[in-house]
Amino acid sequence: MSTERVDKQWKTKGLSGYSTGAILGTLNHYGVKADEASFKALGGTQYPMQIAGEWKLAWKGTGPFLPFPYAAADELMRRFFPERVTPAHLAEKIVTVLGRASELLQGKPAEVEPAVDELEKLVATLPAPSETRTLFTSELVGFLDRFAEPFEQLPSALQRAGHAALAQRVATSQENLFPDRKGVVTALLEAQAGASSDGLAKLSALVSAAPGRTIFTRYWALDALSQLEAIEPLKQHGLTLFDDAASENRWPLADSVIHLMARHLERAPAMKGDPAFVEGVVSRFEEAHRKVGHHGH
Repeated sequence: MSTERVDKQWKTKGLSGYSTGAILGTLNHYGVKADEASFKALGGTQYPMQIAGEWKLAWKGTGPFLPFPYAAADELMRRFFPERVTPAHLAEKIVTVLGRASELLQGKPAEVEPAVDELEKLVATLPAPSETRTLFTSELVGFLDRFAEPFEQLPSALQRAGHAALAQRVATSQENLFPDRKGVVTALLEAQAGASSDGLAKLSALVSAAPGRTIFTRYWALDALSQLEAIEPLKQHGLTLFDDAASENRWPLADSVIHLMARHLERAPAMKGDPAFVEGVVSRFEEAHRKVGHHGH
């Protein structure tokens, strides 16, 4: 067992400069029984958040060492499984793309394409859609936090600024990263680029129920139609999507759908001219409120 340990400055320095022995020694010092062999056994099937969750049960570190288990799991994963991208690593690359794209959109010189190259390479290594992929995505979303919305909006922002090819690449990366958005982001760009009838037709098809199509894909298609202010497709599909989400007992999703519809009802006179539709929105809004609460909407 290693007697090496990392020092209290590890949070500032990061762990990349410390030896593997020091990282494992620190884990052992604070109550986790870990060595190279046991970590490789865990890391072969799990991601850092899962591993750190197990370690936390025995963890005795406090102060600067309280968050050490996750950082250690992530660093050891990078060392022992360099071919497997970690959620934290991928989040770093996404933030890098956002930072460089922001400079480009401000008219500054920016190396965006190399950053997108790296993102594409990492996304290509992700496991196929499965329980493992779901765990990876959940962990990634936790890391993205405040960067999630800017990343979601980036393809449209790039296209509006005249960087259509770059917008397509980022859109495709998003769809490959989040399989539930497959076809949605590129169709939104198509509609925003002027081919509105083709893009709207694709989104209207994606929001409809179909074998193998997840309800989350349908929601993202509805959200894209919302961005396009496509009132008729929203009226045609929104309440049906709410009902389908409710029938699956996915009330947070149903709540998001009906709040989206209510926002458009408030500002679209054409929607208010249909009393049956208005009543459908109001009754479902009240039903969602009873199920999930107000949530500040």
